[in-house]
Amino acid sequence: MFQVLSGFLLMQTILTSAMARPRVIDRDLPIGRFTLPDNATSIRENIDTTFRCTDRSYGYYADTENDCQLFHVCLPVVLPKQRVEMFMWSFICPQETMFNQERFTCARPEDSIPCHESFRFYNLNDKFGQPEMEDRPAQDSNATDNTNDEENSLESATVAASR
Repeated sequence: MFQVLSGFLLMQTILTSAMARPRVIDRDLPIGRFTLPDNATSIRENIDTTFRCTDRSYGYYADTENDCQLFHVCLPVVLPKQRVEMFMWSFICPQETMFNQERFTCARPEDSIPCHESFRFYNLNDKFGQPEMEDRPAQDSNATDNTNDEENSLESATVAASR
């Protein structure tokens, strides 16, 4: 009897797990709340929390209001009924570094673009998900033509020699 009951419970658990669907849970957290580590204020004392992901595409964004010591990842998610919700994760760079929008890394200020110019590189986020272009040198059209001429000459010489 115990084996039948445990088999039934196992089957019920498997079926319940298979039918489970992910759910979006509404949270009562303020939308603008940053998700920084507790010790973030030991790296930067006065953290400005005005950055928003509203109307931004997926990507990484330097926070110029915080001298690029903070950066944010914005992710628009389409929910049921075509409702779009923007998710935002916030990060702080290690001490004495800043987020380099051109390279998407934290770097020393002397190895980074000036923070106030970060907005010029926000469009690099548009390249996420696109295939990388290989770095190939452009072929000179004359070089291609010469190669074809050489092949044609070689072919003509081979035909003439076989006669």
